[in-house]
Amino acid sequence: MNDAKKSKSLAVAKCAALIGFLMLVACTYYLRSEVLALSHIKFSADEIRAVNELKQMRESFPDRKQQHEAAMKHYELQLEHYRKMLDLFQNDYDEYVKRIEDKYSPPQLPDAPLKPDSPEVEEKLYEINAEFRTRKNQYFNTTSQINWLACAAALMLVGGLVFLLMFDTNSQRWHYLVALVISFVFLIGPAFHSIMTGIIGFLKEPGMI
Repeated sequence: MNDAKKSKSLAVAKCAALIGFLMLVACTYYLRSEVLALSHIKFSADEIRAVNELKQMRESFPDRKQQHEAAMKHYELQLEHYRKMLDLFQNDYDEYVKRIEDKYSPPQLPDAPLKPDSPEVEEKLYEINAEFRTRKNQYFNTTSQINWLACAAALMLVGGLVFLLMFDTNSQRWHYLVALVISFVFLIGPAFHSIMTGIIGFLKEPGMI
Protein backbone atom coordinates (compact mmCIF):
# COMPACT_ATOMS: atom_id res chain seq x y z
CA MET A 1 0.00 0.00 0.00
CA ASN A 2 1.58 3.31 -1.12
CA ASP A 3 1.54 6.41 1.04
CA ALA A 4 -1.32 8.13 -0.83
CA LYS A 5 -3.65 5.13 -0.59
CA LYS A 6 -2.62 4.57 3.02
CA SER A 7 -3.37 8.17 3.97
CA LYS A 8 -6.73 8.01 2.20
CA SER A 9 -7.60 4.72 3.92
CA LEU A 10 -6.65 6.12 7.32
CA ALA A 11 -8.78 9.20 6.71
CA VAL A 12 -11.78 7.02 5.74
CA ALA A 13 -11.26 4.88 8.85
CA LYS A 14 -11.15 7.96 11.06
CA CYS A 15 -14.35 9.33 9.48
CA ALA A 16 -16.09 5.97 9.87
CA ALA A 17 -15.05 5.74 13.53
CA LEU A 18 -16.19 9.31 14.19
CA ILE A 19 -19.56 8.83 12.45
CA GLY A 20 -20.12 5.53 14.25
CA PHE A 21 -19.27 7.12 17.59
CA LEU A 22 -21.68 10.02 17.03
CA MET A 23 -24.46 7.66 15.92
CA LEU A 24 -24.03 5.53 19.04
CA VAL A 25 -24.09 8.62 21.25
CA ALA A 26 -27.31 9.73 19.53
CA CYS A 27 -28.88 6.29 20.16
CA THR A 28 -27.81 6.46 23.80
CA TYR A 29 -29.43 9.84 24.29
CA TYR A 30 -32.57 8.57 22.58
CA LEU A 31 -32.79 5.87 25.23
CA ARG A 32 -32.31 8.46 27.95
CA SER A 33 -34.96 10.74 26.48
CA GLU A 34 -37.49 7.88 26.44
CA VAL A 35 -36.77 7.03 30.07
CA LEU A 36 -37.28 10.67 30.99
CA ALA A 37 -40.47 10.93 28.92
CA LEU A 38 -42.01 7.82 30.48
CA SER A 39 -40.99 8.92 33.95
CA HIS A 40 -42.57 12.33 33.30
CA ILE A 41 -45.84 10.68 32.23
CA LYS A 42 -45.81 8.52 35.34
CA PHE A 43 -45.12 11.44 37.66
CA SER A 44 -47.81 13.55 36.02
CA ALA A 45 -50.36 11.07 37.39
CA ASP A 46 -48.84 11.49 40.85
CA GLU A 47 -49.13 15.25 40.46
CA ILE A 48 -52.84 15.00 39.58
CA ARG A 49 -53.45 12.79 42.60
CA ALA A 50 -51.55 15.18 44.85
CA VAL A 51 -53.53 18.20 43.59
CA ASN A 52 -56.81 16.31 43.97
CA GLU A 53 -55.92 15.15 47.50
CA LEU A 54 -54.93 18.67 48.50
CA LYS A 55 -58.24 20.00 47.14
CA GLN A 56 -60.15 17.36 49.08
CA MET A 57 -58.19 18.19 52.23
CA ARG A 58 -59.09 21.86 51.94
CA GLU A 59 -62.74 21.11 51.24
CA SER A 60 -62.96 18.76 54.22
CA PHE A 61 -61.39 21.20 56.70
CA PRO A 62 -64.64 21.72 58.72
CA ASP A 63 -65.16 17.96 58.95
CA ARG A 64 -61.54 17.34 59.89
CA LYS A 65 -61.72 20.05 62.55
CA GLN A 66 -64.83 18.41 64.02
CA GLN A 67 -63.12 15.02 63.78
CA HIS A 68 -60.11 16.40 65.63
CA GLU A 69 -62.31 17.73 68.41
CA ALA A 70 -64.02 14.34 68.69
CA ALA A 71 -60.63 12.63 68.71
CA MET A 72 -59.48 14.86 71.57
CA LYS A 73 -62.63 13.98 73.57
CA HIS A 74 -62.00 10.33 72.84
CA TYR A 75 -58.44 10.74 74.03
CA GLU A 76 -59.64 12.29 77.25
CA LEU A 77 -62.03 9.35 77.76
CA GLN A 78 -59.19 6.91 77.12
CA LEU A 79 -56.97 8.81 79.55
CA GLU A 80 -59.69 8.78 82.21
CA HIS A 81 -60.24 5.06 81.62
CA TYR A 82 -56.50 4.43 81.91
CA ARG A 83 -56.29 6.28 85.19
CA LYS A 84 -59.30 4.43 86.63
CA MET A 85 -57.90 1.07 85.59
CA LEU A 86 -54.51 1.96 87.01
CA ASP A 87 -56.12 2.98 90.27
CA LEU A 88 -58.09 -0.30 90.38
CA PHE A 89 -54.96 -2.29 89.64
CA GLN A 90 -53.21 -0.70 92.58
CA ASN A 91 -56.12 -0.63 95.08
CA ASP A 92 -58.81 -3.13 93.99
CA TYR A 93 -57.25 -5.90 91.96
CA ASP A 94 -60.37 -8.09 91.95
CA GLU A 95 -62.46 -5.33 90.38
CA TYR A 96 -59.64 -4.72 87.89
CA VAL A 97 -59.66 -8.39 86.85
CA LYS A 98 -63.45 -8.31 86.53
CA ARG A 99 -63.36 -5.32 84.21
CA ILE A 100 -60.63 -6.94 82.15
CA GLU A 101 -62.78 -10.07 81.77
CA ASP A 102 -65.80 -7.94 80.85
CA LYS A 103 -63.59 -6.24 78.21
CA TYR A 104 -64.63 -2.87 79.50
CA SER A 105 -63.21 -0.06 77.34
CA PRO A 106 -64.37 3.29 75.94
CA PRO A 107 -66.30 3.13 72.63
CA GLN A 108 -64.34 3.71 69.43
CA LEU A 109 -64.75 6.67 67.09
CA PRO A 110 -66.73 6.08 63.86
CA ASP A 111 -64.67 5.66 60.71
CA ALA A 112 -64.71 8.66 58.39
CA PRO A 113 -65.94 7.85 54.85
CA LEU A 114 -63.58 8.23 51.88
CA LYS A 115 -64.64 10.75 49.26
CA PRO A 116 -64.59 9.22 45.75
CA ASP A 117 -62.62 10.88 42.97
CA SER A 118 -64.55 13.03 40.52
CA PRO A 119 -65.20 11.64 37.00
CA GLU A 120 -62.86 14.30 35.55
CA VAL A 121 -59.95 13.15 37.72
CA GLU A 122 -60.62 9.47 36.98
CA GLU A 123 -60.77 10.19 33.24
CA LYS A 124 -57.50 12.11 33.35
CA LEU A 125 -55.78 9.27 35.20
CA TYR A 126 -57.08 6.78 32.63
CA GLU A 127 -55.76 9.00 29.83
CA ILE A 128 -52.32 9.17 31.45
CA ASN A 129 -52.32 5.42 31.96
CA ALA A 130 -53.19 4.83 28.30
CA GLU A 131 -50.56 7.34 27.16
CA PHE A 132 -47.93 5.60 29.27
CA ARG A 133 -48.76 2.17 27.84
CA THR A 134 -48.77 3.51 24.27
CA ARG A 135 -45.45 5.33 24.70
CA LYS A 136 -43.88 2.25 26.27
CA ASN A 137 -45.03 0.06 23.37
CA GLN A 138 -43.76 2.62 20.84
CA TYR A 139 -40.40 2.64 22.59
CA PHE A 140 -39.86 -1.09 22.10
CA ASN A 141 -41.11 -0.94 18.50
CA THR A 142 -38.75 1.91 17.67
CA THR A 143 -35.84 0.43 19.60
CA SER A 144 -36.02 -2.80 17.60
CA GLN A 145 -35.38 -0.69 14.48
CA ILE A 146 -32.80 1.61 16.04
CA ASN A 147 -30.92 -1.48 17.21
CA TRP A 148 -29.85 -2.17 13.62
CA LEU A 149 -28.75 1.44 13.22
CA ALA A 150 -26.71 1.08 16.41
CA CYS A 151 -25.29 -2.18 15.04
CA ALA A 152 -24.12 -0.44 11.85
CA ALA A 153 -22.66 2.41 13.89
CA ALA A 154 -20.85 -0.05 16.16
CA LEU A 155 -19.36 -1.86 13.15
CA MET A 156 -18.18 1.45 11.70
CA LEU A 157 -16.68 2.52 15.02
CA VAL A 158 -14.98 -0.80 15.79
CA GLY A 159 -13.88 -1.37 12.21
CA GLY A 160 -12.40 2.12 11.95
CA LEU A 161 -10.58 1.89 15.29
CA VAL A 162 -9.22 -1.60 14.59
CA PHE A 163 -8.02 -0.49 11.15
CA LEU A 164 -6.29 2.52 12.66
CA LEU A 165 -4.84 0.37 15.43
CA MET A 166 -3.36 -2.02 12.89
CA PHE A 167 -2.15 0.31 10.15
CA ASP A 168 -1.66 3.82 11.55
CA THR A 169 1.93 3.17 12.53
CA ASN A 170 2.93 6.83 12.55
CA SER A 171 0.74 7.84 15.51
CA GLN A 172 0.34 6.80 19.13
CA ARG A 173 -1.92 3.82 18.59
CA TRP A 174 -2.73 3.41 22.29
CA HIS A 175 -5.19 6.27 21.78
CA TYR A 176 -7.21 4.01 19.48
CA LEU A 177 -7.02 1.16 21.97
CA VAL A 178 -8.32 3.37 24.79
CA ALA A 179 -11.14 4.66 22.54
CA LEU A 180 -12.01 1.07 21.61
CA VAL A 181 -12.18 -0.06 25.24
CA ILE A 182 -14.26 2.96 26.29
CA SER A 183 -16.63 2.42 23.36
CA PHE A 184 -17.17 -1.22 24.29
CA VAL A 185 -17.81 -0.38 27.93
CA PHE A 186 -20.16 2.60 27.49
CA LEU A 187 -21.60 2.44 23.96
CA ILE A 188 -21.26 -0.94 22.28
CA GLY A 189 -21.39 -3.35 25.19
CA PRO A 190 -24.81 -4.58 26.34
CA ALA A 191 -24.53 -3.27 29.89
CA PHE A 192 -25.64 0.34 29.47
CA HIS A 193 -28.36 -0.22 26.88
CA SER A 194 -29.66 -3.24 28.77
CA ILE A 195 -29.89 -1.17 31.94
CA MET A 196 -31.80 1.61 30.17
CA THR A 197 -34.16 -0.84 28.45
CA GLY A 198 -34.57 -2.74 31.73
CA ILE A 199 -35.55 0.47 33.50
CA ILE A 200 -38.28 1.09 30.93
CA GLY A 201 -39.36 -2.54 31.04
CA PHE A 202 -39.77 -2.46 34.82
CA LEU A 203 -41.57 0.89 34.86
CA LYS A 204 -45.14 0.23 35.93
CA GLU A 205 -48.01 2.17 34.46
CA PRO A 206 -49.47 4.78 36.83
CA GLY A 207 -52.43 3.56 38.86
CA MET A 208 -55.89 4.80 37.92
CA ILE A 209 -57.26 5.10 41.46
